[in-house]
Amino acid sequence: MVLRMAESIAGHDKGQIYVLLGEEDRDYYLVNGANRLVDQPKRKRKTHVQLIKNVPAVLAAQAEATERWTDESVRNIIRQYIKIRRKPQEDK
Repeated sequence: MVLRMAESIAGHDKGQIYVLLGEEDRDYYLVNGANRLVDQPKRKRKTHVQLIKNVPAVLAAQAEATERWTDESVRNIIRQYIKIRRKPQEDK
């Protein structure tokens, strides 16, 4: 599967990282595997979300090997993304 990720930039979940499951004209359907499950994605306006364009290749390859999203696979992807994103900041 193609991995598309996003960060909420507005609302009570501001700063939350999500995996994008789908989209419509003005909305994205987002999951994080914890409180927004694959069976019940969060609908959020596109204007309230910032797409993450530079998804690490390791995570993209892992997502490609995934046949179907599960809550556990989404949680693992997000956990790894946060760990990778923090690493350069810790080196300073």
